[in-house]
Amino acid sequence: MPDSSPETALRQRLVRVALRQEPADLVIRNAQIVSVTTRELLSGDVAIAGGSIAAVGPDYWAAEVFDADGKYLSPGFIDAHIHIESSLMTPASFARAVRPRGTTGVIAEPHEIVNVLGEAGLRWMLEAGASSGVRMWASQPSCVPASVFEQGGVRLEPADIGRGLKVPGVLGLAEMMNYPGVLGQDAAVWATLEAARGKRIDGHAAGLSGDRLQAYAAAGIHSDHEATTQAEALDRLRAGLWLMVREGSAARNLAALTPVLRSMPRRALLVSDDIGADWLLERGHLDHQLRQLVAFGIDPLYALGLVTCNPAEYWGLHDVGVIGPGFRADLVLLNDLTNFGVAECWLGGQPLSALSSPALTPPLPGGGVNVVGLEQADLSVPPHWPVIGVRSDQIETYIAAPGSGDTKLVVVDRYGRGLISAAWTHGIGLQCGAVALSVLHDAHHLVMAGAAGPEGDADIRAAGLAVEQLGGGVVIVDRGEVIASLPLPYGGLMSDLPPAEVAARVQGIQTALHERGCLLPEALTTLSFLGLSVIPDLKLTPAGLLDVRAWALLNEEDAGL
Repeated sequence: MPDSSPETALRQRLVRVALRQEPADLVIRNAQIVSVTTRELLSGDVAIAGGSIAAVGPDYWAAEVFDADGKYLSPGFIDAHIHIESSLMTPASFARAVRPRGTTGVIAEPHEIVNVLGEAGLRWMLEAGASSGVRMWASQPSCVPASVFEQGGVRLEPADIGRGLKVPGVLGLAEMMNYPGVLGQDAAVWATLEAARGKRIDGHAAGLSGDRLQAYAAAGIHSDHEATTQAEALDRLRAGLWLMVREGSAARNLAALTPVLRSMPRRALLVSDDIGADWLLERGHLDHQLRQLVAFGIDPLYALGLVTCNPAEYWGLHDVGVIGPGFRADLVLLNDLTNFGVAECWLGGQPLSALSSPALTPPLPGGGVNVVGLEQADLSVPPHWPVIGVRSDQIETYIAAPGSGDTKLVVVDRYGRGLISAAWTHGIGLQCGAVALSVLHDAHHLVMAGAAGPEGDADIRAAGLAVEQLGGGVVIVDRGEVIASLPLPYGGLMSDLPPAEVAARVQGIQTALHERGCLLPEALTTLSFLGLSVIPDLKLTPAGLLDVRAWALLNEEDAGL
């Protein structure tokens, strides 16, 4: 008889432990066990062997026994849609921030690093995630670049995307942002959808409703995380889409959509999408969302399902998200079901304390910043262009009143092609100085915001050139002096500094911006979305100002919309 596979050997051992024929490695005793599949609390032991759960029941024995002292044992939390790069941390640093909060798994959507480096960026994210301290899967970015109006470091054709979908650890197709291409039956967009048939296809249906939403779902899309109103959320659920309720640093939709969750819809998830290091350390990750939901009156056992069994089911992860025999022992022990404070956390049966030293981040060659022409560029704004209205709590913009511009926005092609454009914004509020950031969704050009006037323009140039010298990062300049900075050496997007240091630097940058009049609570996150060409209404690209709803770049002679 041939030797059994490691999986079969593990399963057979789990059977023997469940039948009490041999001891487990670990038994967690005296816990109130959260059954997310039945929304009830169970009593008994959880017997763990080989990193997986063998049984839930009374009186199991093991070499090691952990007394839960009546606390609540839940499956580890899973974030079904997150851009780790937006935390400005590498996967290892990110894991150190979220695992003490109960997060044991994430599905990374790495289109930030993929826009910079292509498939090499996808593989790097999975490699870095494998040793990070949380389970990390990925979705294959679908729109690189995000639209015809963006040009990053690479362009992925449908064949490239099909190859990426076969990379181990890639679970499906990431958010299909090019909804005009879907609805207009663009050949390349539909070839991308065809390459993903049989796998999950994430949606990105910002602003879609009625016939357009129906048509988008009919194309084979499975989810959406862009609902901002109760009506939009219900439309998506009624169309059979999984509703991803987003609560991140820049886009916060949880409070608005909680009334929909009170009816406990079957196809719902909690996701963070984009979330900063300072937010993670000050407020938390999925635990923060759980606290909010319970405070709003949502059943905590239903809420826990939104971050455990539901994301696992959505992504086809059949061995996580539930406390039950055969599932991986990815567990979090909670002090209560109101504040969701974490007493202990296990990944594959290994406790949080086993992460005594930080994981090593693999090297990432390439991805620097080359801002050709910035030093001599004309930073004037075409006089009749509309003003970009910037919202403090959403990533959508609006058309502000003529003449209301308070801050100049400049975008420079970071890949050395020499394209530069400028526009006025309303709502940023900078009264002096400038900030430059090499994180600009999704092509990740260099974005700069500065005060009006010649001094502001000079600071814009100085800040941009300082980021180029860093090889990527964030820099604030005031009257020619660098006030604060954060190097981002990994693709111009991420730092491998400890989470607390990244958060401290981000907080220092935010404070410096607020001292100079900035009105944005999460300024860096909000600024990083002012170039994303698939989110209405106005966005700035290196090639010019884009009217997203009209799906057209404005010419210099355009006198408005």
